Amino acid sequence: MTLTLAALVREREFGLRVLAGEDVVNRPIGWVHVSELADPGPFLRAETLLLTTGLQMGPPSDFVSRLKQAGVVGIGFGVGLSHASVPAGLVKACQKAEMPLVEVPLETRFSDITKFVADDMARTAVREARSTAEIERALIRCLAAPDVPGEIVRRLARWLNGWAMVVDQDFRLVAAAPAKARRELKRVRAELDRVTPAGRFSISWSADKVQASVHPIEHMGGYLAVGTPKLSADGHSVIGTALSLLAFQAEQTTAVRRVEQTLRSAAARFLVRGCSQDAVEIGVALPKPPVRVALVAGDVAAQLEQAMPEALCIPRDGYLVCVFERYGVRQLAEVLEGQGRAVVSDPVPLDRTSEGFAQVASMSGALTEDGPVIITNADLLDSGLLSHVDTPGIRAYADALLAPLRGHDSSLDLMGTLRTFLACDGNWTEASARLAIHRQTLRYRLHKIEELLGRSLDAVGTRAELWVALHLDN
Repeated sequence: MTLTLAALVREREFGLRVLAGEDVVNRPIGWVHVSELADPGPFLRAETLLLTTGLQMGPPSDFVSRLKQAGVVGIGFGVGLSHASVPAGLVKACQKAEMPLVEVPLETRFSDITKFVADDMARTAVREARSTAEIERALIRCLAAPDVPGEIVRRLARWLNGWAMVVDQDFRLVAAAPAKARRELKRVRAELDRVTPAGRFSISWSADKVQASVHPIEHMGGYLAVGTPKLSADGHSVIGTALSLLAFQAEQTTAVRRVEQTLRSAAARFLVRGCSQDAVEIGVALPKPPVRVALVAGDVAAQLEQAMPEALCIPRDGYLVCVFERYGVRQLAEVLEGQGRAVVSDPVPLDRTSEGFAQVASMSGALTEDGPVIITNADLLDSGLLSHVDTPGIRAYADALLAPLRGHDSSLDLMGTLRTFLACDGNWTEASARLAIHRQTLRYRLHKIEELLGRSLDAVGTRAELWVALHLDN
């Protein structure tokens, strides 16, 4: 801890006495300087304790004002030489300027005070160096913690006697310490928004007696933000260490994710090929059986990974093949809404995933047609085969096929007669009964239909084409 003027006064061997500025004697002493110049300010740095006998002091108010501007932490006035006591004008000027003024007795040498402060600074430097080494070793040990960013910011905040936080590239909070550090998030973001259009670099500012700074974290895209009452050179070093460790952890995490993704992709390939045991032996977490297989059309790989982390996905033939738990259909639909479509298999055991893949592969044609976001195998079976042949080309062919019947005398209702005849599987008796006409009348109408179409209704192919055409017409 840095020596303060108050602590120096408490050293009885010097016999110092405070004459002015009692309320501000807790200021830290950065150095000690002896001068008899009327204006020593140009030769002083901030936080210096000036020792003088006032030999060429000049007007006290001017003397104190110049020292105040130079950032002097206090004045030690030696008595018994040029002045028997501290001049009253100097005491008054110091009181007015809130400048600490300390009386130094004749028997106390300025050199003794200088040596004491220098020795204390040396001891402080050693302590800080040891403290810096200790915190850096502690930060390195954080790499073994389950929550690396969280552990780093907790230790860093304690050492800085302030706060620390890590945010990701989207400015979502990753870790913060102490808990109240979250309040600083808005201010940190405002400072970053002010400069980020120009690039990613460190920025700093001071507010409410706190020095704050924000630093980009390599390989992560996020930032480390810290706040402390006073940031020393060692503090910069420790922050640099924390940044290096966070960058290292981010790089390692990315590498691990790449390896894990490679293994998960391999497991998915084994499953769709029917090699379920090989998929198990890879060692990655597999979806709980029974599973479904989906063939997904749409650029939604990243969204699926986030919404359905248990799913195994691989690209294949322009689609995304996903193996997931049977109850994940709703989640899949939410991801695909407005972004893509998918055909989904029936639930199958894990060792029969290849059957689920074969099922969706045979359904892939449904993805080229208009329809719902999710199409299951059950949906296709329920709708029947005819629902999948309604294309512009087939509809045009059906219209042309039935055109001769539409253009004929409507009193015979040839279209209705043909529809009923085919619905009765070509049974004359049943068809005439449904139409409430005589069998000879039915025979006449069917003969007329054959004449207009130029085809025999005895041919199975003709009946099939007419049934499809009537279905589309209906």
